[in-house]
Amino acid sequence: MEMTQTIHPVPITKTKTERRCLSCGTTDIKPGRRYCSEECRQHMNWVLSLSKGLLKAVNARYATFFYTSEYVILDILPAWSNGISRFIGRRRPGNKPAEDLKELILYWGKKWHELVNSNNSKSYASFVIVKQTYIKGLDPESIKPVKVTIPRLTQREKGYMRILKIKKEDLFSEDAVRFIKTAYRKMAKLYHPDSGGDEEKFKQLNEAHRHMLTWAKNPNYNIRKALEGCWSYDGSTNKWSPPL
Repeated sequence: MEMTQTIHPVPITKTKTERRCLSCGTTDIKPGRRYCSEECRQHMNWVLSLSKGLLKAVNARYATFFYTSEYVILDILPAWSNGISRFIGRRRPGNKPAEDLKELILYWGKKWHELVNSNNSKSYASFVIVKQTYIKGLDPESIKPVKVTIPRLTQREKGYMRILKIKKEDLFSEDAVRFIKTAYRKMAKLYHPDSGGDEEKFKQLNEAHRHMLTWAKNPNYNIRKALEGCWSYDGSTNKWSPPL
């Protein structure tokens, strides 16, 4: 992999794009899924686990990973620094983002070990690498994961959403009850037996209507730290979190 730290002196903007597999980048992914396959999920988790060696070596407080069509980018904020170090690697044609990230990590891991062996000092090796990759213009606050509240849905509730044809953004809005009732009335016109509709589907529709109204009045939530558009690492927990 060709590494570069000088050809991109300006920040690389993280932009929200169409849904892609978090590991290989393909758009051939089922609705509601974050990976195209279990193999892809395991591969990305393994590569991110591999990165923890480099993160610990530079005493990372926070880190983020994202990619573009041309680069994989690992931003790190060391606990002893007020600035972000950006590790950049060019994408290889045909490579998955996770594979390119692995090469980036191995490259800098090797550089760190070479510095340790030549100077017999781990702290010196970390200082040199962080200094070499430091980039101006990046706000340290930008890579700190934020606490977000995410509505939690069971598979049953997701099924009810499909029956009612409700979108997540509608269900998670302040007008969720109104959206549910509107969706129910619309679907009821299609399935009501008096109008020649399917009686069994009408029963399912009524069940979905009742259950989702109950959920909307007292929704369940998951709380986690994450960022939009990129993986985020928290040194206090030594864990990576997937993008929002």
